[in-house]
Amino acid sequence: MTAALALLCLAVPAPHALHDWFSRPPVPNRLLVVPFEGDAQRGMLLESLAGLAAAHCNEHGPGTLVWEDLDHADYRRWRDELVAAHGVESTRTTLEGALRDLCAKGVVDGYLLYRYDSGDRALFTPGECDESANVATALAGVLGGVVVSEDLEPLAKDCGLRLFLDCRGMTEEQCLDEYGGRFSTLGVGTADPKTRNARSLMIANKLFVSSGRGPAYERSIGRCGPDSPVIGWGIGGEDEQTIASSRKGLFQTATNWCHNLTVLSTERPGEEVPWERLAAREPGESARAPEKGKHYVCLTLTDGDNIQWLMGNFIGGSEGRWYYGNPRRGSVPFTWGLPVPGLLQLSPRTLTDVLATATPNDDFVMYSGGGYFYPDLYGTDRAEDCLALHTRRLRPVMERTGIRVLAFSFQDWDSDAALKACSTMARELPGLLGILAFQYYPYSAGEGRTVFVDGADGDRVPVVSCRYTVWAKTGRERDTTPGNVAEALGGLPVVGEQATEDCFSWVLVHAWSRFRKPGPGVAPDDEDDVPQEAESANTSRGYDPALWTARRLPPHVTPVTATEFLRLIRAGLAPGA
Repeated sequence: MTAALALLCLAVPAPHALHDWFSRPPVPNRLLVVPFEGDAQRGMLLESLAGLAAAHCNEHGPGTLVWEDLDHADYRRWRDELVAAHGVESTRTTLEGALRDLCAKGVVDGYLLYRYDSGDRALFTPGECDESANVATALAGVLGGVVVSEDLEPLAKDCGLRLFLDCRGMTEEQCLDEYGGRFSTLGVGTADPKTRNARSLMIANKLFVSSGRGPAYERSIGRCGPDSPVIGWGIGGEDEQTIASSRKGLFQTATNWCHNLTVLSTERPGEEVPWERLAAREPGESARAPEKGKHYVCLTLTDGDNIQWLMGNFIGGSEGRWYYGNPRRGSVPFTWGLPVPGLLQLSPRTLTDVLATATPNDDFVMYSGGGYFYPDLYGTDRAEDCLALHTRRLRPVMERTGIRVLAFSFQDWDSDAALKACSTMARELPGLLGILAFQYYPYSAGEGRTVFVDGADGDRVPVVSCRYTVWAKTGRERDTTPGNVAEALGGLPVVGEQATEDCFSWVLVHAWSRFRKPGPGVAPDDEDDVPQEAESANTSRGYDPALWTARRLPPHVTPVTATEFLRLIRAGLAPGA
């Protein structure tokens, strides 16, 4: 090596190694492909079988995994690509056939019996419930048995399985009291006992499983190590679950409707999936100052760190046409919030799909930097600096993907705790362009204010609050229709001799709000006067309302991507600019 080449190698350090938050099995030699199970009890049996197969491969190396064949084009394509890329043998069978197959291989030889919660309580809502399905799921990982309901016990016996434990009547707290020392401390699972999804990943990682409420939940998250994941989703309010986990230094993953995680997570970035397929297109550098007479707006759509949505109805499925599968995508500069670290670990092929089909007008921000938590609360109940640890683990993600913008939900976006959190993230992430900040309630509490925090190497990093949201029927002044948001933006200040923070607007587009298509006789105030619970004629949600907003902006209001937006802010507002 020449001296010049040696100096070059020293000047450009290699990216840091990607952190794995939980164990994943190796790419399988063989897949047992079984039909989709819409029945929750059969689905739990299937999930537990898939989890035990993955746990066996974790311990013994490549072997047989279980794939549930959904009627979903994206899931099937990811499976087919994986099978073709690695020469995986694929065998179609039934759930009963897969159970017998894995019994014969010694992967399964027993079962845990539970009583299915058949009450009339709505999914994920508080109320009385039978927790024995969660107890059985938790113990499946440590005892090595499948999860079997009373109705399916004859099937288990017919396969020659022996009863490991009757979990009926056992509560989550009792399970934690008796078996707590046998569960992993690298995370926790949460699930409504009525639901079946994502239990395979919990079992493969030997996680305790809680309904996400009460003393068992508090104890389970308190026993985990700092910066650990919560797999699935539990019962009760979104903020209640997330405040509790944030304080303990854990992050939510919103994976409760995901399928086939134990298979899709086997391919590792940089190994089975090349890094070049996982690098976002880097938007062109912008050294220009904000243009006089302009107001700049960044329109962004995200549902936070919602991995299940990205894997399901974001690209395709039954609703992809509203979002990333919208045929009009790319019409204007636009930004999408992605759960990048979660996808890198759980389904890197999903992320490659998104990035490969990006248009020059599509930009991306890393939502929550790797999970749903509130930075101003993260780890406040612990001695460790959980946020610094989490952010250091994000550094290789930013280095490899080139996504240099974070977006976060805060409980109090400009509190001392929030600004301290932003400073921590800015210092730990050299090259971070900025942080887009919104408050849990209301999103637009910051009204567009921008503050700067100290970053790495003397950098000053902008933290930009949400000014408006395209959001239907909330009754809040800054949550309104596409027409009203466009009109409000048109009346805001423009760049003069100098730029001010009022010349820049970050606007969030609520993913689930429906609006009427603009047209003659449709007043802006009436655009959200449509059913919100179901699709109706001449309505849309997602990308279309954002496009309707952009197309009604006056000429002096310029839509830009998040990357361009933050570069313009840095050029026009940064101290010393």
